[in-house]
Amino acid sequence: MSRTIPLDEIGREVRGIIAGTLRRPVEQVPLTASLEGGLGIDSMAMIEINIGLEERFRFAMPEMASPAEANLKTVEDLARFVAAQLDRQTGRSA
Repeated sequence: MSRTIPLDEIGREVRGIIAGTLRRPVEQVPLTASLEGGLGIDSMAMIEINIGLEERFRFAMPEMASPAEANLKTVEDLARFVAAQLDRQTGRSA
């Protein structure tokens, strides 16, 4: 079974969640933006983003204090991570 949400849509959703958490327009959250260096996402913001992702995509995010802990550097990395979690949840390997 394949993921029901295309990667580009996951990217848009992830960008929207990040933008909402950081209280800035989604246009200021490109896929290429660095999570920590470019957007300044700290551990508290990461917790809020994780909660937003869990609520939107209905899966449990692994505990991580920072994006670097999960080897996530950019918004696109996070979108791909979410896609892999969704694939895993539906029984398909990422």
